[in-house]
Amino acid sequence: MTLVSFDALTVALTEVQDNPATYARALERAKKTPGYAVCRCLPAPTNAPLRLVIRRYGSLFHLARWPDDGHRHNPKSCTFYRAASQPTRNSKDTHAAISTVAGGLDVKLSTSLSVRTVDQSTRKSSGGTSGAASRRAAPLLGFLQRVWEEAGLNEWAGAPSRGWGTCNAQLVSALGDGKLNGKPMQDVLHVMRRYDDADGSCVLAEFRSFLDRITTTPAKSERGLLIAELRSVEPSRYGFVVKLRQTYETFFASKAVIESAADSFRPAWAMIGDASARVVALAVIERTKEDNLRIIDLALQLCNSTFLPCDSSFEVAMANRLVAERRRFVKPTRLEQGDAMLPDFRLTDTAVPTTIEVYGMQGNAQYMARKAEKQALYAREGVPCVEWMPPVDLASVRLPAAA
Repeated sequence: MTLVSFDALTVALTEVQDNPATYARALERAKKTPGYAVCRCLPAPTNAPLRLVIRRYGSLFHLARWPDDGHRHNPKSCTFYRAASQPTRNSKDTHAAISTVAGGLDVKLSTSLSVRTVDQSTRKSSGGTSGAASRRAAPLLGFLQRVWEEAGLNEWAGAPSRGWGTCNAQLVSALGDGKLNGKPMQDVLHVMRRYDDADGSCVLAEFRSFLDRITTTPAKSERGLLIAELRSVEPSRYGFVVKLRQTYETFFASKAVIESAADSFRPAWAMIGDASARVVALAVIERTKEDNLRIIDLALQLCNSTFLPCDSSFEVAMANRLVAERRRFVKPTRLEQGDAMLPDFRLTDTAVPTTIEVYGMQGNAQYMARKAEKQALYAREGVPCVEWMPPVDLASVRLPAAA
Protein backbone atom coordinates (compact mmCIF):
# COMPACT_ATOMS: atom_id res chain seq x y z
CA MET A 1 0.00 0.00 0.00
CA THR A 2 1.43 3.35 -1.07
CA LEU A 3 1.15 6.26 1.36
CA VAL A 4 1.20 9.93 0.37
CA SER A 5 1.71 13.06 2.47
CA PHE A 6 0.35 16.59 2.09
CA ASP A 7 -0.76 19.40 4.40
CA ALA A 8 0.49 17.52 7.51
CA LEU A 9 -1.53 14.42 6.54
CA THR A 10 -0.23 10.96 5.63
CA VAL A 11 -2.86 8.67 4.10
CA ALA A 12 -3.16 5.77 1.68
CA LEU A 13 -3.08 6.80 -1.97
CA THR A 14 -6.19 4.71 -2.68
CA GLU A 15 -8.05 6.60 0.06
CA VAL A 16 -7.28 9.90 -1.65
CA GLN A 17 -8.22 8.52 -5.06
CA ASP A 18 -11.51 7.01 -3.90
CA ASN A 19 -12.55 10.03 -1.81
CA PRO A 20 -11.19 13.13 -3.58
CA ALA A 21 -13.75 15.50 -2.07
CA THR A 22 -12.65 14.59 1.47
CA TYR A 23 -9.12 15.80 0.79
CA ALA A 24 -9.86 18.67 -1.60
CA ARG A 25 -9.12 21.50 0.84
CA ALA A 26 -5.96 19.90 2.18
CA LEU A 27 -4.66 19.29 -1.35
CA GLU A 28 -5.56 22.84 -2.35
CA ARG A 29 -3.48 24.18 0.54
CA ALA A 30 -0.58 21.87 -0.34
CA LYS A 31 -0.75 22.98 -3.98
CA LYS A 32 -0.12 26.55 -2.82
CA THR A 33 2.53 25.68 -0.21
CA PRO A 34 4.88 23.87 -0.73
CA GLY A 35 3.44 23.23 -4.19
CA TYR A 36 3.49 19.43 -4.16
CA ALA A 37 2.60 16.27 -2.26
CA VAL A 38 5.10 13.58 -1.24
CA CYS A 39 5.01 9.88 -2.09
CA ARG A 40 6.02 7.52 0.76
CA CYS A 41 6.46 4.38 -1.33
CA LEU A 42 10.10 4.17 -0.18
CA PRO A 43 11.93 5.08 3.03
CA ALA A 44 12.57 8.82 3.27
CA PRO A 45 15.26 9.64 0.68
CA THR A 46 18.39 11.42 1.81
CA ASN A 47 18.35 13.87 -1.09
CA ALA A 48 15.10 15.19 -2.56
CA PRO A 49 11.59 14.07 -1.55
CA LEU A 50 9.53 12.01 -3.97
CA ARG A 51 7.37 14.89 -5.09
CA LEU A 52 3.95 14.46 -6.69
CA VAL A 53 2.18 16.99 -8.87
CA ILE A 54 -1.14 18.24 -7.45
CA ARG A 55 -3.52 18.88 -10.33
CA ARG A 56 -6.88 20.57 -10.15
CA TYR A 57 -9.67 18.94 -12.12
CA GLY A 58 -12.94 20.78 -11.69
CA SER A 59 -13.42 21.41 -7.98
CA LEU A 60 -11.17 18.51 -6.96
CA PHE A 61 -7.46 17.76 -6.86
CA HIS A 62 -5.55 14.69 -7.97
CA LEU A 63 -1.98 13.46 -7.67
CA ALA A 64 0.25 12.80 -10.66
CA ARG A 65 3.81 11.65 -11.28
CA TRP A 66 6.43 14.40 -11.04
CA PRO A 67 8.07 14.91 -14.48
CA ASP A 68 11.15 12.73 -15.05
CA ASP A 69 10.91 11.36 -11.49
CA GLY A 70 9.09 8.08 -12.09
CA HIS A 71 12.21 5.91 -11.85
CA ARG A 72 12.74 6.96 -8.21
CA HIS A 73 9.52 5.32 -7.00
CA ASN A 74 9.14 1.77 -5.73
CA PRO A 75 9.01 -0.45 -8.85
CA LYS A 76 7.27 -3.24 -6.98
CA SER A 77 4.29 -1.42 -5.53
CA CYS A 78 3.96 2.22 -6.59
CA THR A 79 1.62 3.34 -9.37
CA PHE A 80 3.82 6.39 -9.95
CA TYR A 81 6.81 4.25 -10.93
CA ARG A 82 8.06 4.53 -14.49
CA ALA A 83 11.35 3.03 -15.62
CA ALA A 84 13.97 5.57 -16.65
CA SER A 85 14.18 3.84 -20.04
CA GLN A 86 10.41 4.07 -20.54
CA PRO A 87 9.68 7.08 -22.74
CA THR A 88 7.19 9.71 -21.62
CA ARG A 89 6.29 10.60 -25.20
CA ASN A 90 7.32 14.23 -24.93
CA SER A 91 7.48 14.06 -28.69
CA LYS A 92 8.97 16.82 -30.82
CA ASP A 93 6.68 15.69 -33.64
CA THR A 94 4.48 18.75 -34.05
CA HIS A 95 2.13 16.75 -36.28
CA ALA A 96 1.41 14.04 -33.68
CA ALA A 97 -2.28 13.57 -32.90
CA ILE A 98 -1.55 13.12 -29.18
CA SER A 99 1.40 14.68 -27.41
CA THR A 100 2.44 14.98 -23.78
CA VAL A 101 2.75 18.57 -22.59
CA ALA A 102 3.69 20.08 -19.24
CA GLY A 103 0.12 20.15 -17.96
CA GLY A 104 -1.21 16.90 -19.41
CA LEU A 105 -2.14 15.88 -22.96
CA ASP A 106 -2.64 17.87 -26.14
CA VAL A 107 -5.01 15.93 -28.40
CA LYS A 108 -6.49 16.28 -31.84
CA LEU A 109 -9.37 13.88 -32.42
CA SER A 110 -10.84 12.80 -35.74
CA THR A 111 -14.24 13.80 -34.36
CA SER A 112 -15.61 17.34 -34.49
CA LEU A 113 -16.77 18.82 -31.19
CA SER A 114 -18.56 21.72 -32.85
CA VAL A 115 -20.74 21.67 -35.97
CA ARG A 116 -22.60 24.52 -37.57
CA THR A 117 -26.01 22.85 -37.68
CA VAL A 118 -27.63 19.88 -36.00
CA ASP A 119 -28.34 18.46 -39.44
CA GLN A 120 -24.62 17.71 -39.77
CA SER A 121 -24.55 15.62 -36.59
CA THR A 122 -22.80 12.64 -38.11
CA ARG A 123 -19.26 11.44 -37.68
CA LYS A 124 -17.09 14.04 -39.25
CA SER A 125 -13.38 14.79 -39.36
CA SER A 126 -12.11 17.92 -37.64
CA GLY A 127 -9.19 18.06 -40.04
CA GLY A 128 -10.28 21.43 -41.37
CA THR A 129 -9.33 23.28 -38.19
CA SER A 130 -7.47 26.41 -39.19
CA GLY A 131 -3.76 26.41 -38.48
CA ALA A 132 -3.64 22.67 -37.84
CA ALA A 133 -4.46 21.16 -41.22
CA SER A 134 -1.25 19.12 -41.32
CA ARG A 135 -1.62 17.68 -37.83
CA ARG A 136 -2.68 14.05 -37.64
CA ALA A 137 -5.93 13.16 -35.88
CA ALA A 138 -6.54 10.29 -33.47
CA PRO A 139 -9.56 7.96 -33.60
CA LEU A 140 -11.63 7.59 -30.44
CA LEU A 141 -10.24 4.17 -29.49
CA GLY A 142 -6.66 5.31 -30.07
CA PHE A 143 -7.22 8.23 -27.72
CA LEU A 144 -8.86 6.04 -25.07
CA GLN A 145 -6.00 3.54 -25.20
CA ARG A 146 -3.40 6.29 -24.99
CA VAL A 147 -5.06 7.89 -21.96
CA TRP A 148 -5.27 4.46 -20.30
CA GLU A 149 -1.55 3.98 -20.81
CA GLU A 150 -0.62 7.51 -19.68
CA ALA A 151 -2.66 6.87 -16.52
CA GLY A 152 -0.76 3.64 -15.85
CA LEU A 153 -3.95 1.59 -15.97
CA ASN A 154 -2.30 -1.03 -18.19
CA GLU A 155 0.05 -1.91 -15.31
CA TRP A 156 -0.52 -4.00 -12.20
CA ALA A 157 1.67 -3.73 -9.10
CA GLY A 158 0.22 -6.70 -7.22
CA ALA A 159 -2.63 -4.92 -5.45
CA PRO A 160 -5.69 -7.01 -4.49
CA SER A 161 -8.18 -4.85 -6.39
CA ARG A 162 -8.84 -1.60 -8.24
CA GLY A 163 -12.14 0.21 -8.59
CA TRP A 164 -13.49 3.05 -10.69
CA GLY A 165 -12.52 5.67 -8.09
CA THR A 166 -8.84 4.86 -8.62
CA CYS A 167 -9.30 4.79 -12.40
CA ASN A 168 -10.98 8.20 -12.34
CA ALA A 169 -8.17 9.71 -10.28
CA GLN A 170 -5.42 8.34 -12.52
CA LEU A 171 -7.24 9.29 -15.73
CA VAL A 172 -7.88 12.91 -14.78
CA SER A 173 -4.30 13.21 -13.52
CA ALA A 174 -3.05 12.05 -16.93
CA LEU A 175 -5.40 14.37 -18.84
CA GLY A 176 -4.47 17.30 -16.62
CA ASP A 177 -4.83 20.82 -17.98
CA GLY A 178 -4.32 19.75 -21.56
CA LYS A 179 -6.27 20.61 -24.68
CA LEU A 180 -8.57 18.64 -26.94
CA ASN A 181 -9.19 19.92 -30.46
CA GLY A 182 -7.83 23.26 -29.28
CA LYS A 183 -10.23 23.57 -26.35
CA PRO A 184 -9.47 23.18 -22.62
CA MET A 185 -9.63 19.46 -21.86
CA GLN A 186 -11.81 19.90 -18.80
CA ASP A 187 -14.42 21.88 -20.76
CA VAL A 188 -15.10 19.20 -23.35
CA LEU A 189 -14.22 15.88 -21.67
CA HIS A 190 -15.70 14.43 -18.49
CA VAL A 191 -14.44 11.32 -16.73
CA MET A 192 -17.36 9.88 -14.78
CA ARG A 193 -16.74 10.04 -11.05
CA ARG A 194 -17.46 7.17 -8.68
CA TYR A 195 -20.79 7.92 -7.03
CA ASP A 196 -20.67 8.10 -3.25
CA ASP A 197 -23.71 8.92 -1.12
CA ALA A 198 -21.56 11.11 1.15
CA ASP A 199 -20.54 13.26 -1.81
CA GLY A 200 -23.44 12.57 -4.14
CA SER A 201 -24.64 16.14 -4.55
CA CYS A 202 -21.17 17.31 -5.61
CA VAL A 203 -20.79 14.43 -8.10
CA LEU A 204 -24.18 15.18 -9.63
CA ALA A 205 -23.52 18.93 -9.78
CA GLU A 206 -20.22 18.44 -11.61
CA PHE A 207 -21.80 16.06 -14.10
CA ARG A 208 -24.73 18.41 -14.64
CA SER A 209 -22.33 21.29 -15.25
CA PHE A 210 -20.60 19.24 -17.94
CA LEU A 211 -23.88 18.20 -19.58
CA ASP A 212 -25.10 21.80 -19.57
CA ARG A 213 -22.18 22.70 -21.84
CA ILE A 214 -23.55 20.30 -24.46
CA THR A 215 -25.94 22.55 -26.36
CA THR A 216 -27.74 22.72 -29.67
CA THR A 217 -29.08 25.89 -31.26
CA PRO A 218 -30.42 26.51 -34.77
CA ALA A 219 -26.90 27.63 -35.71
CA LYS A 220 -24.52 25.33 -33.85
CA SER A 221 -24.17 22.09 -31.91
CA GLU A 222 -21.55 21.91 -29.14
CA ARG A 223 -20.65 18.33 -28.26
CA GLY A 224 -18.92 16.68 -25.33
CA LEU A 225 -16.86 13.56 -24.66
CA LEU A 226 -17.55 11.18 -21.80
CA ILE A 227 -15.40 8.35 -20.41
CA ALA A 228 -17.41 5.92 -18.28
CA GLU A 229 -18.02 2.27 -17.60
CA LEU A 230 -20.78 0.84 -19.78
CA ARG A 231 -23.64 -0.85 -17.96
CA SER A 232 -25.98 -1.92 -20.77
CA VAL A 233 -27.34 -1.17 -24.23
CA GLU A 234 -31.07 -1.74 -24.57
CA PRO A 235 -33.40 -1.40 -27.57
CA SER A 236 -35.97 1.39 -27.50
CA ARG A 237 -38.75 2.60 -29.74
CA TYR A 238 -36.50 4.91 -31.74
CA GLY A 239 -33.16 3.11 -31.49
CA PHE A 240 -31.25 2.23 -28.34
CA VAL A 241 -30.81 3.41 -24.77
CA VAL A 242 -27.24 3.38 -23.44
CA LYS A 243 -26.84 3.10 -19.67
CA LEU A 244 -23.62 3.96 -17.87
CA ARG A 245 -22.47 3.10 -14.38
CA GLN A 246 -22.29 5.79 -11.67
CA THR A 247 -25.24 7.70 -13.19
CA TYR A 248 -28.95 7.30 -13.92
CA GLU A 249 -28.75 9.73 -16.84
CA THR A 250 -30.25 8.33 -20.04
CA PHE A 251 -28.39 8.46 -23.33
CA PHE A 252 -29.93 7.57 -26.67
CA ALA A 253 -28.19 6.19 -29.77
CA SER A 254 -29.28 5.34 -33.28
CA LYS A 255 -29.30 1.86 -34.73
CA ALA A 256 -26.41 2.81 -37.03
CA VAL A 257 -24.18 3.95 -34.14
CA ILE A 258 -24.86 0.82 -32.09
CA GLU A 259 -24.41 -1.57 -35.02
CA SER A 260 -21.12 0.12 -35.88
CA ALA A 261 -19.89 -0.20 -32.27
CA ALA A 262 -20.95 -3.84 -32.07
CA ASP A 263 -19.07 -4.61 -35.28
CA SER A 264 -15.96 -2.52 -34.56
CA PHE A 265 -15.45 -3.61 -30.94
CA ARG A 266 -16.66 -7.21 -30.99
CA PRO A 267 -14.69 -8.58 -28.00
CA ALA A 268 -15.88 -5.73 -25.79
CA TRP A 269 -19.44 -5.89 -27.09
CA ALA A 270 -19.69 -9.62 -26.38
CA MET A 271 -18.80 -9.10 -22.71
CA ILE A 272 -21.17 -6.26 -21.82
CA GLY A 273 -22.83 -7.32 -18.58
CA ASP A 274 -20.34 -10.14 -17.89
CA ALA A 275 -19.36 -10.00 -14.21
CA SER A 276 -15.78 -11.06 -14.95
CA ALA A 277 -15.10 -8.08 -17.20
CA ARG A 278 -15.54 -4.33 -17.53
CA VAL A 279 -16.34 -2.40 -20.69
CA VAL A 280 -15.26 1.24 -20.81
CA ALA A 281 -16.88 3.63 -23.25
CA LEU A 282 -15.66 6.85 -24.81
CA ALA A 283 -18.79 8.52 -26.13
CA VAL A 284 -19.31 11.61 -28.25
CA ILE A 285 -22.52 13.24 -27.04
CA GLU A 286 -24.72 15.96 -28.43
CA ARG A 287 -28.11 17.37 -27.48
CA THR A 288 -31.11 16.91 -29.75
CA LYS A 289 -33.67 19.56 -30.60
CA GLU A 290 -35.91 17.86 -28.05
CA ASP A 291 -33.19 18.38 -25.38
CA ASN A 292 -32.29 14.68 -25.16
CA LEU A 293 -28.70 13.47 -24.92
CA ARG A 294 -27.66 11.47 -27.96
CA ILE A 295 -24.49 9.45 -28.53
CA ILE A 296 -23.30 10.03 -32.08
CA ASP A 297 -20.04 8.07 -31.91
CA LEU A 298 -18.71 5.46 -29.54
CA ALA A 299 -15.51 3.53 -28.80
CA LEU A 300 -15.41 0.55 -26.44
CA GLN A 301 -12.45 -0.87 -24.56
CA LEU A 302 -12.63 -4.33 -23.02
CA CYS A 303 -11.02 -4.67 -19.58
CA ASN A 304 -10.70 -7.34 -16.94
CA SER A 305 -12.44 -7.00 -13.58
CA THR A 306 -9.87 -4.45 -12.37
CA PHE A 307 -9.88 -2.30 -15.52
CA LEU A 308 -6.75 -3.69 -17.19
CA PRO A 309 -7.19 -3.45 -20.98
CA CYS A 310 -7.64 -6.77 -22.79
CA ASP A 311 -8.12 -7.84 -26.39
CA SER A 312 -10.31 -10.90 -25.86
CA SER A 313 -12.34 -12.82 -23.31
CA PHE A 314 -9.39 -15.20 -22.93
CA GLU A 315 -7.11 -12.30 -22.04
CA VAL A 316 -9.71 -11.18 -19.49
CA ALA A 317 -9.51 -14.61 -17.87
CA MET A 318 -5.71 -14.56 -17.80
CA ALA A 319 -5.56 -11.02 -16.40
CA ASN A 320 -8.08 -11.92 -13.69
CA ARG A 321 -5.95 -14.90 -12.70
CA LEU A 322 -2.78 -12.79 -12.52
CA VAL A 323 -4.55 -10.23 -10.34
CA ALA A 324 -5.98 -12.93 -8.07
CA GLU A 325 -2.48 -14.35 -7.60
CA ARG A 326 -1.11 -10.87 -6.80
CA ARG A 327 1.37 -10.93 -9.66
CA ARG A 328 3.06 -7.82 -11.03
CA PHE A 329 2.61 -7.44 -14.76
CA VAL A 330 1.89 -5.10 -17.62
CA LYS A 331 -0.40 -5.22 -20.64
CA PRO A 332 1.76 -3.65 -23.37
CA THR A 333 -0.25 -1.38 -25.65
CA ARG A 334 2.53 -0.20 -27.95
CA LEU A 335 5.93 -1.37 -29.10
CA GLU A 336 8.80 -0.20 -26.91
CA GLN A 337 12.34 0.38 -28.15
CA GLY A 338 13.84 -2.97 -29.07
CA ASP A 339 10.49 -4.79 -29.32
CA ALA A 340 9.82 -6.71 -32.50
CA MET A 341 6.36 -7.87 -31.42
CA LEU A 342 3.76 -6.92 -28.87
CA PRO A 343 3.20 -9.63 -26.21
CA ASP A 344 -0.21 -10.13 -24.64
CA PHE A 345 1.17 -9.65 -21.11
CA ARG A 346 4.58 -9.36 -19.50
CA LEU A 347 5.29 -10.52 -15.95
CA THR A 348 7.57 -8.01 -14.23
CA ASP A 349 8.01 -9.84 -10.91
CA THR A 350 10.24 -12.62 -12.27
CA ALA A 351 14.04 -12.53 -12.32
CA VAL A 352 13.83 -11.93 -16.06
CA PRO A 353 10.63 -10.38 -17.48
CA THR A 354 8.42 -13.22 -18.72
CA THR A 355 6.14 -12.95 -21.73
CA ILE A 356 2.64 -14.39 -21.59
CA GLU A 357 0.88 -15.24 -24.84
CA VAL A 358 -2.79 -16.17 -25.05
CA TYR A 359 -3.42 -18.01 -28.32
CA GLY A 360 -7.19 -18.09 -28.47
CA MET A 361 -7.95 -17.96 -32.19
CA GLN A 362 -7.24 -21.46 -33.42
CA GLY A 363 -7.98 -22.41 -37.03
CA ASN A 364 -7.30 -18.99 -38.59
CA ALA A 365 -4.41 -19.33 -41.05
CA GLN A 366 -3.18 -15.76 -40.72
CA TYR A 367 -3.38 -15.91 -36.93
CA MET A 368 -1.56 -19.25 -36.81
CA ALA A 369 1.21 -17.86 -39.02
CA ARG A 370 1.60 -14.92 -36.64
CA LYS A 371 1.68 -17.35 -33.71
CA ALA A 372 4.48 -19.36 -35.34
CA GLU A 373 6.39 -16.14 -36.02
CA LYS A 374 6.13 -15.13 -32.37
CA GLN A 375 7.20 -18.54 -31.12
CA ALA A 376 10.21 -18.53 -33.42
CA LEU A 377 11.21 -15.05 -32.28
CA TYR A 378 10.99 -15.92 -28.59
CA ALA A 379 12.98 -19.13 -29.12
CA ARG A 380 15.64 -17.34 -31.15
CA GLU A 381 16.10 -14.54 -28.62
CA GLY A 382 15.73 -16.72 -25.53
CA VAL A 383 12.71 -14.83 -24.21
CA PRO A 384 10.96 -16.70 -21.37
CA CYS A 385 7.39 -17.27 -22.48
CA VAL A 386 4.28 -18.84 -20.98
CA GLU A 387 1.62 -19.94 -23.47
CA TRP A 388 -2.06 -20.60 -22.97
CA MET A 389 -4.00 -22.20 -25.81
CA PRO A 390 -7.73 -22.36 -25.04
CA PRO A 391 -9.75 -24.51 -24.67
CA VAL A 392 -7.01 -25.91 -22.43
CA ASP A 393 -7.98 -25.20 -18.81
CA LEU A 394 -6.37 -21.95 -17.64
CA ALA A 395 -5.72 -23.45 -14.21
CA SER A 396 -3.38 -25.99 -15.82
CA VAL A 397 -1.06 -23.26 -17.11
CA ARG A 398 2.05 -23.08 -14.92
CA LEU A 399 3.41 -19.62 -14.19
CA PRO A 400 6.99 -19.01 -13.06
CA ALA A 401 7.37 -18.09 -9.41
CA ALA A 402 7.85 -14.46 -8.49
CA ALA A 403 11.43 -13.52 -7.66
